Amino acid sequence: MSRTTAPQRLVALGADGADILYQLGVWPQVVGVTAFYRPPFGVEAKPRVSGFSSGNLEAILRLEPDLVITSTDVQHQLASDLIKAGVTVWAINSRSLEEIYDAIRNLGQIVRRGDRAEEVVAQMERALQPVHVNGAHRPKVYFEEWPEPLIAGIGWVSELIERAGGTDIFSELRKEKKAAARTVAPEEVVARAPEIIFASWCGKPVQMTDIISRPGWDKIPAVRAGHLIEIPSDDILQAGPGLVRGYDILKREIVRLAKPSPQARHNSRVARTPRKRVSSPAPMTTPDLSDPKFFINRELSWLAFNRRVLEEAQDPTQPLLERVRFLGIVTSNLDEFFEVRVAGLKQQIEHESDDAGPDGMSARQTFDAIRQDVLKMIGDQYDLWNDELLPALEKHGVHLHDFKTLNKHDQTWATHYFREEVFPVLTPLAVDASHPFPQLQNKSHNLFLRLKKSDRPTEALHAVVAIPRVLPRLVRIPHPKTNEWHYILIQNLIQNHIQDLFPGLEVEQVYGFRITRNSDLYIDEEEAENLLRTIEDELRKRARGNAVRLEVEHGCPPDMRRVLLDIFKLGEDDVYLVNGPLNFLHLMPLASIDALASLRDKPYVPITSHALPAGCDYFKIIRQKDVLLHHPYQSFSSVVEFLDHAASDPAVLAIKMTLYRTSGDSPIVHSLIHAAEQGKQVTVLVELRARFDEANNILWARQLEEAGVHVVYGLVGLKTHCKLLMVVRRDDDRLRHYLHLGTGNYHPSTARFYTDLSLFTSNHELGEEVGMLFNTLTGLSEFDGVKQLLVAPFQMHDKFMKLIQNERDLALKGKEGRIIVKLNSLVEESLIVALYEASQAGVKIDLIVRGICCLRPGVKGVSENIRVISIVGRFLEHSRIFYFGNNGNPKVYLGSADWMPRNLFRRVEVVFPVLDPGLRKRITDVIIPGYLADCGKARVLGPDGVYKRAVCAPGQEPTQAQHHFRNLARKAASLRVESKTEKLPLVVKKPPTNQTTRLPYVK
Repeated sequence: MSRTTAPQRLVALGADGADILYQLGVWPQVVGVTAFYRPPFGVEAKPRVSGFSSGNLEAILRLEPDLVITSTDVQHQLASDLIKAGVTVWAINSRSLEEIYDAIRNLGQIVRRGDRAEEVVAQMERALQPVHVNGAHRPKVYFEEWPEPLIAGIGWVSELIERAGGTDIFSELRKEKKAAARTVAPEEVVARAPEIIFASWCGKPVQMTDIISRPGWDKIPAVRAGHLIEIPSDDILQAGPGLVRGYDILKREIVRLAKPSPQARHNSRVARTPRKRVSSPAPMTTPDLSDPKFFINRELSWLAFNRRVLEEAQDPTQPLLERVRFLGIVTSNLDEFFEVRVAGLKQQIEHESDDAGPDGMSARQTFDAIRQDVLKMIGDQYDLWNDELLPALEKHGVHLHDFKTLNKHDQTWATHYFREEVFPVLTPLAVDASHPFPQLQNKSHNLFLRLKKSDRPTEALHAVVAIPRVLPRLVRIPHPKTNEWHYILIQNLIQNHIQDLFPGLEVEQVYGFRITRNSDLYIDEEEAENLLRTIEDELRKRARGNAVRLEVEHGCPPDMRRVLLDIFKLGEDDVYLVNGPLNFLHLMPLASIDALASLRDKPYVPITSHALPAGCDYFKIIRQKDVLLHHPYQSFSSVVEFLDHAASDPAVLAIKMTLYRTSGDSPIVHSLIHAAEQGKQVTVLVELRARFDEANNILWARQLEEAGVHVVYGLVGLKTHCKLLMVVRRDDDRLRHYLHLGTGNYHPSTARFYTDLSLFTSNHELGEEVGMLFNTLTGLSEFDGVKQLLVAPFQMHDKFMKLIQNERDLALKGKEGRIIVKLNSLVEESLIVALYEASQAGVKIDLIVRGICCLRPGVKGVSENIRVISIVGRFLEHSRIFYFGNNGNPKVYLGSADWMPRNLFRRVEVVFPVLDPGLRKRITDVIIPGYLADCGKARVLGPDGVYKRAVCAPGQEPTQAQHHFRNLARKAASLRVESKTEKLPLVVKKPPTNQTTRLPYVK
């Protein structure tokens, strides 16, 4: 190699060297790399010629390199052999961040890319900026680089831990050059009590079970709290630009545990100068906004939401069958709550975790409070059913019978039905020493029996009969009167014929029961070679996870309950007695009786948008203007037709889409398959981990792959929850991106009863940013930042914090500060604190939160300027809207993300701006006021955590937002028909309200 010319044949024997060469832009000159380096998706792969410490000398020499780059001292023998063979070798042996920067600069000079090297270093320095902790508690961190013997993190890892806001418990080893010098004793780790453990075993999969099972390690706070995180070696042990990814993980996890220390809180109270408020005098002392008294417990807030659903069933103004439907929804919601949330709490209790949430409640305290709430809720459910709904159904000709109360003719029919249709599929299962208790599936319907033999009358025998899911839960008994409907529950039918299954035995007692199991999936994506197959395996395990709840028919004696509890390893506080149907979902067929349509809500047919009439040229319209749809008031069929149109259009070159949930026999999937068959480039990101839709998504993923669609599964460790559709089309003038961005899933069925917003646009900047995001999701490229979109987990949280802080700053300057946010859930602590600070500054804040809200509004000196409402009605409120007043130049965003840690830090979410002034005005002048004016279905959250019905303002007619939006859609459709024009007035007359179009605070 000449000293005056750049090397032309490069070999990188370490992942750090290979990554630096790629970032420097000399990848075409690379002819060989280590097996540990994975180039970005779509980048040409190079021959692999080395491992971690060794390499194939002959293979390297055959490549005729003019420069070989080695990494770390463990490759010294290979470097020596290459030098002896006459090859020029340059070694990277960095131990600190500064040495890494120097290596990049030096290698840049060697390959004649000095300027580019300075850019790479500058980018790293910006990305690795220290977290400003401002006196916050710095969690103690242990980083494990190797398990046998234990080796603590290399120097740069220790530096990154400190920059991320943590305290490296072995920081004194930071300057040690050799790994052997960083060996630590297991007992020393226990003694230093880390609060977080990060592990990255040099490319070897980390076995968390090995870590937590080490002697004495169960006493480590990190182990007790479950704060163990694996970081891919590529992201943390590469001495190169890839460290940015590892630093993001360190920062995210450490910041979550970093809270202000008592001394810092005291100092802030002493040092802070009271600020002048716009709306109220400044308090003498500034309250500690992280005080648990300012936060509502997440789980109890969710139960309060389910209580609001139950109130819809209790509402006598609701149609009768809708009340029955809401009763079933309460049960379905509780099932999932126990399967996931209560299951997690029980695990924390089992591991004696002392990790309390922002509200200060421990796992045990939360579990005990949940039980009291659920006992009351279940009691109210069954009182409502037995005392109101069942008698009301009977008045309308719907009868639910006990077998014993049937007349002789109906009993004969029911017995015949049992013997012909039911008996053949039942299996009696004895429970004794030779017959272990059967493995019952999650939420299966079962009967538990006590039997005895005539020759051994004092010996108690037990058996189980599982009611197969192939049997209908509600059996209709034929009746001559056409205006009457007579039913019997399958459980009751079997109970009254149970003796037929046990000839020679006497059935003493029989009771129905249902077991709920832990249904969270446990997936190690780093170790899983095939994510789809791994999730399939986990789905099979889900049905047999650990039991978390036992529901038993009322009247079951304590000794029989004790047998079941012992079998399922549950306690008395896990059992719930039910005085009626074991599962109200079994009654849902009643809500579908055609002849009783008058007892249901009148059907609502979504209106086709005037902007996108059936059969229109979607691309022409979207080129001319952005289009906003409000579902389900405006039909989701426009989205389906747009995709179908794109699939058939010969000018369309590519379609890219995210699929989180979709319907059975989905037209969306059929259109994607059709597009692939037409030769278009179709890429679909299917989220296999969409909870309780995993099996459905696996089915669609396989069908799409078989049709030639490129199916990918997103980023490791992150659920992809954003709703994106991009169509690339060759128009007459240029290649153009057409986008559909939404707040809801591409699910035509749920789109009929979920409220969501859809935006169609061909905006060039948005198109470029969405395209870049798809490249990040489908390839291995890093997220490079965007200006318009808010994207989690990269910068969404920080952007929202800045938007809130901007409103706060405006209020402190005497200007109007205004925030309106519509969400499903509000949980994330730092955003809640930011809202409190904005309220203290005088910002008027309205929060429309359907479900969980951990913020406590109306607290004097903290949140008296915050109002929280929840709307529960016929449609499920699902749209997310973010409004920031910005001193009269409002910023409006829509998107898929709630303000929860999982959405902001553990999912890929997208929130997008509404850039078109007309559409922005429609949101600010019509949609948001429609929600804020609701005094029919809205409940207002008080500072005590209790929700109460909203009260209409003086002179205001009782108004429901959902009724209002339906009327707007119908009126728009009638105006279009009458005027025979497709132009719809932007602002339709709003319901009576005391609000102006500038959206002032609503008292």
